Amino acid sequence: MTNALARKFALQVTTDLTLASGWVPLNGILDLDPEVAPSLEDATAYDVNGWGSSEPTLQAWTVQATFFRRYAAGNVYDAGQELVRACIGQFATAARIGVRWYDKNGGPEANSGVAIPSWKRTNTAVKNLEQAQVTFTGTDIPLNQNIANPYTTALNPVILSVTPSGVGTAGAVTIQGSGFTGLVPTTGVKFGGTNATSFSLLNDSQIVAVLPSGSAGATTVLVTTSVGASNSFTYTRAV
Repeated sequence: MTNALARKFALQVTTDLTLASGWVPLNGILDLDPEVAPSLEDATAYDVNGWGSSEPTLQAWTVQATFFRRYAAGNVYDAGQELVRACIGQFATAARIGVRWYDKNGGPEANSGVAIPSWKRTNTAVKNLEQAQVTFTGTDIPLNQNIANPYTTALNPVILSVTPSGVGTAGAVTIQGSGFTGLVPTTGVKFGGTNATSFSLLNDSQIVAVLPSGSAGATTVLVTTSVGASNSFTYTRAV
């Protein structure tokens, strides 16, 4: 009989608080600690014959994750980490994020929920590699326990940002997100329904694309891979 490995889990986050789409992996994890803790009320009565008794009246869940702060190409931090960091110091909806963790081997452990994250920078000495620790505290809806394990389902690409803004025809922009591996040739990047003049896949989370001709103002950016199409991202361009 073999033992399960602690590193079998993956963690993903999304800004879609319905938890239906937009999942982005949070990479660089070196420690993951989910916990469901009940609030217990003393239920001791005469009829338990001198033995103490308790009853759960509330349930609370947290997920604590520690991870390295790694750079992607162009000194850009991990997209999942940055989605979490954007919640810090916010209120209401902006302070919340969807989170799910699951067994990468396809096992039965898979959970999701909406949480309020807290962020703490760790390993801060001059000799250290930078790390951060996030605690996701469940809120709004109950923890969805034992959901269908998402590991077997390939994820559609997700666009998180297109920078810089205000670029026009023949200018280059960087598309940041996740799930870009398997980018469709020629038609994989579109601006307002028109194919990008050219594009280069740097890694799973970054594409550099050259804008085709078009009108100034708001347009949409769409990325398509062998899995499917991304969210339609609004971009403001020059002529």
